[in-house]
Amino acid sequence: MKIIRTRQRPFLVVIDAFFTVLAWIGLLYLLVKGLWPLVDTRDGPRIDASVFDALGTLQIYLWVALLNAAILISWARYQQRKSKSFAQRRLPAPVVDDHGLSKSFKLSGDRLKKLRTPGSMTIHNDQEGDITHVVTHFFPITADLKPAPLAPLEHPRVIRLPAEDDTNREPLSHV
Repeated sequence: MKIIRTRQRPFLVVIDAFFTVLAWIGLLYLLVKGLWPLVDTRDGPRIDASVFDALGTLQIYLWVALLNAAILISWARYQQRKSKSFAQRRLPAPVVDDHGLSKSFKLSGDRLKKLRTPGSMTIHNDQEGDITHVVTHFFPITADLKPAPLAPLEHPRVIRLPAEDDTNREPLSHV
């Protein structure tokens, strides 16, 4: 079962496999070097073996463990720093106010007002990316062309259906 499901480049897979095989060979070498004298009984039992020999072997194991820990910690710190910079690139763009927008695109007040109107429009740019003019594709209705507002109903009829919890309510007065 693979825990990490992202695809790696073939070169990184080869490097990963190389270091994994190298680590296994190192572990097997240390195990054989430490266990072989215990299995080899030509010289008799190893009860009289010096404590310093055991401490020497233990010291080699500790140095290898410290080297592994240093490599793993440095790799984790590198990945942590890399992921922070990646997360900063994925942040949403900062919100630009009207002043920043007009400064960025060299807009006048009239053009900015045209951009704020709803509807579709065509924006023309020059070679530097500044806005040269804006063409709106709708025609606003003037006040004299607007229809009259609807008049309120003279006698509005409200239909009120009783609810389950109406027993504790006061009756409404009719208007």
